[in-house]
Amino acid sequence: MNDIKAKWIAADWGTTHMRAWAIGEEENVLAFRESNEGMKDLQQNEFEPVLLRLIESWLDDTKVTTVMACGMVGAKQGWVETPYLKTPCVPIDNNQLTTANTHDKRIIVHLVPGVMQNHPADIMRGEETQISGFINKNKGFKGVVCLPGTHAKWVNIQEGQISSFKTFMTGELFGVISNHTLIRHSTSIKGWNQESFEEGIHEGFNNPGLIASNLFSLRAESIVNNMDRDQARSTLSGLLLGVELNGAQSYWKDNNVTLIGSELLSNNYHQGLKVLGGQSQLFSLETATLSGLSSAYTNLVSD
Repeated sequence: MNDIKAKWIAADWGTTHMRAWAIGEEENVLAFRESNEGMKDLQQNEFEPVLLRLIESWLDDTKVTTVMACGMVGAKQGWVETPYLKTPCVPIDNNQLTTANTHDKRIIVHLVPGVMQNHPADIMRGEETQISGFINKNKGFKGVVCLPGTHAKWVNIQEGQISSFKTFMTGELFGVISNHTLIRHSTSIKGWNQESFEEGIHEGFNNPGLIASNLFSLRAESIVNNMDRDQARSTLSGLLLGVELNGAQSYWKDNNVTLIGSELLSNNYHQGLKVLGGQSQLFSLETATLSGLSSAYTNLVSD
């Protein structure tokens, strides 16, 4: 592993997690490393040392290695703030890349800008790279992409551009509710009950105005009717996703949605859509990320 020397390095640096890939001369992945040192836990002067701990063995001391990075590393609280492209726009504009200040002369770090929407106001960082990668692999695509995550994005794509998008904080709400409210006493950490999840989907979708009441019912059910913890966790997930799918109907109704996210989350969204009569298929998150960063790198070095 120590003999690996990268032609360039791809990095996806989010709020809680960082992933890096060493890319070879044939644009193949030579190695992969990850860290739990996300943006939220770092001061501005800590990003370079964290990056070097992960990638130093991939560096050739005789040259400067390019690092292409996307995600919250480019946020105001990140390494250096990158600008936002305004919709409608291409997912990545190489003219808007931001170069981070580095002390180590063996690396040059370029950060991909995020995307913003004026009306209704919305923003994304990181997802634009995955969208770019998906478009690279699906030339001429016109339709809807959903990127499940802490803040799920529903995106309209037309003529290679992001035309509009909407964000739902469903993932963050699930984490907060299951870990920091009284419902935490009624839910399991990892268990799952598919039937309860699907019942939650229907209830959340059909009665979104009752979500605050339905959430408390999870606690009451566990006390009054001994609801199983796995059932409660799965119902909670279904309720929240059902409410999201109600709000995102204009994106998925009458569309075949492409889901780009972790396998677990994407499968949940796929099942949720299926329960409501929607159509979707999964696209690899890693493939999308690497394709997007690779395209940005290729355009950069060819300019």
